Amino acid sequence: MIAMFGLSALVNTTLEVTVKGQIVEAVQSAVMVNTTLRSADEIQKFKQDLIAGMEESYGLHKPRLQRIIHQTFRIITLDLGFSRTDRTDYPERSREVRKILLQRLPHTLILFTSSTLISIVLGMVLGTAMARKPGGPLDRGSSLVAMVLYGTPTWWVATFMILFFVFWIPVFRVGALRSPVAPTGAFLRALDYLSYLALPLLTLVLVKVWSFAYLTRAMVTVPLQEDYVMAARGRGIPEGKILRRHGLRVAAPGLTTMAAQAFAQSIMGDMLVEKAMSRPGLGHTLFSAITSNDVALYTGILALVTAVYCMSFMLLDIAYAWLDPRIGYGRD
Repeated sequence: MIAMFGLSALVNTTLEVTVKGQIVEAVQSAVMVNTTLRSADEIQKFKQDLIAGMEESYGLHKPRLQRIIHQTFRIITLDLGFSRTDRTDYPERSREVRKILLQRLPHTLILFTSSTLISIVLGMVLGTAMARKPGGPLDRGSSLVAMVLYGTPTWWVATFMILFFVFWIPVFRVGALRSPVAPTGAFLRALDYLSYLALPLLTLVLVKVWSFAYLTRAMVTVPLQEDYVMAARGRGIPEGKILRRHGLRVAAPGLTTMAAQAFAQSIMGDMLVEKAMSRPGLGHTLFSAITSNDVALYTGILALVTAVYCMSFMLLDIAYAWLDPRIGYGRD
């Protein structure tokens, strides 16, 4: 509720400034084409009446707090209004924002969840291998790559991947979800969809996996230096079992926090990749809505992103109690 109220306040403030500027421009244009105005008083009255009418049509005549509360209630009840510039795909062609989001959301979630899950698994494997020999060639090389890619904008990496794998070496395809003429058969349609998904997925995994590996390495290295781990090695317990029992298990709460934050925070980065690669998901829709000042559409997308962010941290709290028996809720 608080997050949606803050989002509504931000959107209303931005909308008020933007729309008032558009109203002034529209009124000036109307005055220039109106040849019936003779005196300065007539021009001033015409401007005032036109501004008042346009502000009322946009709802700007109401108090700001009332507009924010009304917008918050509409978001919570999923009454997101209608888009001015976008529609759902053929044959429905609906302008309802809720239907547009429901149509674009699955494609973003497929890219978003699959890239994050693959990066977490590969990052944990690589980070554990780095923790086995701190300061070794794998540890130093991976840390260097992680530092470089962590500070590199995601859209820049996406642009370079397009240049390399679409133009120089045409291996992948971008710019759509599937081919204009869909192949027959479920298997061929799935392959066609994956051919357009492959490059965005590869780009996001390339960006994310090194930071996951570095964080896993940092969390696993500390428990592996404890005395009980040294004693376990002295008893001849295999290194792999030590890593699973005393390394990854102890670091599990921290790794879970890392994964939850990645799910919550990387969705905007995924949207940047969608925009760079012209993939018709929420990211491409969001930037188109901002460019065309489609307030209802980008408000709905931002509300959805905020809900995903809050849901990720709620699930994180639940996972803590499952991973660490010392944590419990509702107990004295």
